[in-house]
Amino acid sequence: MLKNILSLLLVWSITPLWLSSCDPAETEKPQPPTVELGSAMVEATGGPQFIHVKSSVSWELSIVSEHDGVVDWITVNQTSGDKDCNVVMKVAENDTEEERSATITVVSEGGESSAKLTQKGKASVKPDPDPTPDPEPKPNVTGWLELPAVPEGTDFFTHSMTVGSTKTRNYSFIWDYNNLVAPWVAYPLCKWNIGGPMKRTDAWALDPLLPESKQPVLYKAFREGNAGWFSRGHQIASADRLTSYESNSMTFYGTNMTPQISNGFNGDIWATLEGKVRSWANSSDTLYVVTGCVIDYKDGETVKYALDNNGKKVTVPTAYYKVVLRYMKNSTIGYSGYSACAVWLDHKVYSSKNINSSYSMSVDDLEKRLNIDFFVNLPAKVGEETAARIEAENPADISWWWR
Repeated sequence: MLKNILSLLLVWSITPLWLSSCDPAETEKPQPPTVELGSAMVEATGGPQFIHVKSSVSWELSIVSEHDGVVDWITVNQTSGDKDCNVVMKVAENDTEEERSATITVVSEGGESSAKLTQKGKASVKPDPDPTPDPEPKPNVTGWLELPAVPEGTDFFTHSMTVGSTKTRNYSFIWDYNNLVAPWVAYPLCKWNIGGPMKRTDAWALDPLLPESKQPVLYKAFREGNAGWFSRGHQIASADRLTSYESNSMTFYGTNMTPQISNGFNGDIWATLEGKVRSWANSSDTLYVVTGCVIDYKDGETVKYALDNNGKKVTVPTAYYKVVLRYMKNSTIGYSGYSACAVWLDHKVYSSKNINSSYSMSVDDLEKRLNIDFFVNLPAKVGEETAARIEAENPADISWWWR
C-alpha cells in the first residue's frame, strides 16, 4: 500500500513538468526584424551609408526599385547575415534630373521589414543665387570656445546633429591627408550628451565629408602594418555622444579613428582618461574639449603604420592629449567661471590604467610643446588678461580635477 502511494506521488510530481515541457512545434516565433537607414533621403552625389538590421535570427536582404524593379545604383557589402548587423550601402551618383527610389526589405523567420530610400535628382539641387559669395569665415572666428586656431592651408570640417528641432554642431576636426588622421577633434561636452538614451551603435562608416580615397576605410579593425595590431581608437568617444543615433553614429566615422595600442592603452589608460573627462562634464555646466594625436618620429626612427581595410597606410601616433576648458557658473576655481586642464599620454603600453595629476600640464605648456593656439576664442569671451591666467593655471595644483 505504501509503495502504491509513493508511486502515485511520483507520477503527480512529474506530470506538471511533462505538461510544461516545450513542444518543438509550439516554440515561440522570433520577432520580426527591423531595418533602419542612416538617412532616408540622399543627395544626387550619392555616397556611403549604413543599413541597420536588427534581428534575433538569420535574415536576407533585397533591394527593389520603385519603377522597374531593377536597382543598379545601389550596392551592398552583404545580402544576408545572423542577428544584428550594419550593412554598408553605397549609392551611385544620380546624373538625371529625376528623383529615384528603392525599397530595402529584410526577411527572416520572424517576418519582414522594409525601408524606403530616395535619392534626389540633379534638378532638385538649386544653384547658388550668388555666383561670387563672400568667403567662409575662418573657423577660429565662429565663437565656438572649443576651437583651436586652424593653420593656414588646413582643411577644417564640422559634423552637425539635430537636437529636438535645432541643428547644432556635433564636433569639428582638421585633416592630415598624408597620415590619414585628424590632428585634433574639438567638441562641447555636457551632461545631456552622455546621459542617454542611446547606447553604442558600432555604426562604422565612411565620413561623408571626405572622398573614400582620402580617409581610412574601417568597417572592420585595422589590418596589421609594420608594427603589429592596433585598435580603432576614438578621438571623440562614443560614450561622449549618447543623445541620439545620429550623434553617436558620427563618432564611428573613419576620420575619428586612429591606430591605438590595444592592451595597455586603448582599453586601459585611454579609456580611464575618457571616463575622467565625462566625470568632469557631469560636474560642470559645459566642457570644451580638444582631443588630439601627435605624430613626432625622430630622425632615423621607423615610422609605424597600420593598414585600413583597403590596404592604405595610416600612421600610428606617437602621443595623444586631451585639453579641457571647463565652465561652471559661480565656480570656486579658475577665473570668471572658467578653468582649464591638459593631459598628455605618450602612445605606449602602460602598466597601470590610473590617471593622476602627474600626466597633466597647463594649457600654456601644451601650446608650447605643440605650437598650437588652443581656445582661440576665449579672450573675446573673458578678456585677454583673464584668458591668459586661465591658460597658465597648473591643474596639478587644483584638487578638483583629481578628486
